[in-house]
Amino acid sequence: MLLNTHTWLLKEYAGARLRPDRLDILIYNVMPDILPIHRDITPEMTHRIERLRTVPPEHGKARFIQFHLLVDDLSHHGHITRRGHDRFENASGGYAYRKGAALAQNLIELHGGKIPAEEALYRSHLLIEMAVDLVVYGRYPENVELFSQAVEWTLENRLESLVGTLVWSYSLPEALVREAVVQGMTAYRNDILRRSVSLEGRTELFLHKFYGGVAGEKVRSGIRDLLLRGIESVADMEEFLSATLQEIAKAGFDGDL
Repeated sequence: MLLNTHTWLLKEYAGARLRPDRLDILIYNVMPDILPIHRDITPEMTHRIERLRTVPPEHGKARFIQFHLLVDDLSHHGHITRRGHDRFENASGGYAYRKGAALAQNLIELHGGKIPAEEALYRSHLLIEMAVDLVVYGRYPENVELFSQAVEWTLENRLESLVGTLVWSYSLPEALVREAVVQGMTAYRNDILRRSVSLEGRTELFLHKFYGGVAGEKVRSGIRDLLLRGIESVADMEEFLSATLQEIAKAGFDGDL
């Protein structure tokens, strides 16, 4: 799942415990997606770690990296894994992949049959995640402002502890982590986030990821239409989000707030 969805779920989990001096947990919660903005860090590196491992007290907020991964597991697989899977192994019983399956054939046809079925399914699940994220934003637009506050507050007050915990979590060099955090957080500041939370903004993000931003009008229009279909198909997303929080609790997750 994407930023707005992850933020909403963590807010629901934390409730009144999400105080102004704990806003950095919102940042830890999205770090598996922020770090791979750096060219030397891949999503596999940030998503394939042990889900519920014990963390030392000085790195306690690493639990919220785990929270992100538990949500992704349930979205992709429909169950919590031990360490995650590579992307094409994700085509299982999770919400995003089940919903995405209805779009995959249309995506193949949009490209004249030149996209393998596995790749089409992967791309389709991302369209569903974008759809859910847009619906969440439509219902809870204040979360973008909250996350933007968390970015600025964390950079000003908690950068060193964030870097240290990420170094421990991923066993990466400190210089690389610091560079990736600063670079990634820049991409998540308020004005950039607000441009992305629209149908056109998400269409552009999808085209940038898979086409380098260069796509003909037929593809652009087709992707936009599939995203609209995705939005229609996730009318039941509240059920999935509620079940996700229940499954995370059943798994024994404790954020220790």
